[in-house]
Amino acid sequence: MGFILLYIFLIISLILAKLNGYFYILSAFVLVSPLVFYKLDKFGLFSIKGIIYGFAASAVYFPFLNFSLIPINQITQVFLEEVFFRGYIQNEFFKKFNIHISILLTSILFTIPHLITNFSVFSLLTFFPSIVFGYLYYYSKSIWTSAIFHFFSNWFFLSNYMLLQKII
Repeated sequence: MGFILLYIFLIISLILAKLNGYFYILSAFVLVSPLVFYKLDKFGLFSIKGIIYGFAASAVYFPFLNFSLIPINQITQVFLEEVFFRGYIQNEFFKKFNIHISILLTSILFTIPHLITNFSVFSLLTFFPSIVFGYLYYYSKSIWTSAIFHFFSNWFFLSNYMLLQKII
């Protein structure tokens, strides 16, 4: 259960980042750490199929994206979140639980840091796309699928933020 300690370290770094923004760098190191000490084959990094599936799954968002607002700054963050939560934590849960429980637990853990950084109903709602990210990763066996879909999900949210505020 070493991944729980690493997760707690992530939570602490995000709480400290609320006091001093420099601690976000520490959280980035926590997110990237599975690439250093975990088996790289678990991530499906060398899967062209995963990239294709990621863009195919994301096609549902294409008509609703604001192309004057491309969130380039999200690319690294999304990739590191997917490496940490799907590639590392979800894989660790797979060792103890079935697919559905593993994805559910990973999604709960994914939602908490979003609530810490921005406590809002939108942050709470990250739980639901996280479930989709989990299944995409599970069935494609590639972090690229969930990372690409995650990127387009964030872009969709940013493109439609004003409209979503009126609805919720």
